[in-house]
Amino acid sequence: MPAEPHITTAALGPNVAALTCHLDGRTTAVINTLARTDPRMRNQAALHLLGAGMDAGRTLGALHGVRR
Repeated sequence: MPAEPHITTAALGPNVAALTCHLDGRTTAVINTLARTDPRMRNQAALHLLGAGMDAGRTLGALHGVRR
């Protein structure tokens, strides 16, 4: 069974919604803090995380956490 993904936030600038990588067999994602206020960035981040293989529930939960 694959390890649980790690999701965090960081200020990535106005042109990057999210980035993902695989570290030690674990998917790691960084969501731009601009996703908190910008719906376009939030949508792009969601698509990026889903494309990286994260499930929809975890993706939506992470984006909800960014909005707090």
